[in-house]
Amino acid sequence: MRYRPHLFATLVAGPAILLAACGGDGGANYDVDRGDDDFDLAAMSLRESDVPEDYLEQDQVAFNNDEWAEVLDEVDPEAKLRQLEAVGRVRNSITIFARENPLEHLGRPYQFSSHSTLYATAEQAIDSVNQFCDVPIDENNPREDFDVPKLGDQATGFSVSEQLDNFGESIDTIVCFRTGRVVHAVVQSGLEGTHDQQLSIDLAKKMLQNVDAYFDGEPLPEEEATDEPEG
Repeated sequence: MRYRPHLFATLVAGPAILLAACGGDGGANYDVDRGDDDFDLAAMSLRESDVPEDYLEQDQVAFNNDEWAEVLDEVDPEAKLRQLEAVGRVRNSITIFARENPLEHLGRPYQFSSHSTLYATAEQAIDSVNQFCDVPIDENNPREDFDVPKLGDQATGFSVSEQLDNFGESIDTIVCFRTGRVVHAVVQSGLEGTHDQQLSIDLAKKMLQNVDAYFDGEPLPEEEATDEPEG
């Protein structure tokens, strides 16, 4: 089950895997020993200034495991919850960017989103990157892996396509990377012919800069500072 973040208010569910690199990038210390409540996942997100012009931040939301299980499996969320707990997932933060009218794509992606998910251990975060990076995906849909450069401790790149009623093929182009026990993903969503792998890589590099700044203790501008919702 997958979700389209621009439909997040209604929880319409809507994005695999090439191991590209291990070892830190950018010199940040991705502290794995700090407490779970001490990770401000929202502060690691992409900003409006990072994404292409005309894409505005639509929402920033966080999900604990109970809430995420409801998104992923409306039929049996309790079983999904047990699965999430078993893989060490703690919580996530998602920021969604879209044009004012996403249907007026004009040959461009209709949406970008950035995801950060905390895991109990670095080993469990590694497993997530080697799977689906906590990004919902229908494994039966066509998928294409692609090379990505060294990002953080580990990185992957993949595209997933699906048929949308009345709109044709939609493609999610995802770059996922890990910093310690946090897994990040940049998702570019667009109709066939608009997807751009290099753009997703460039956005992931910008997100890594934000992540590195957070771990290095660089303060955000006051107007951008944010507290991670508890859960």
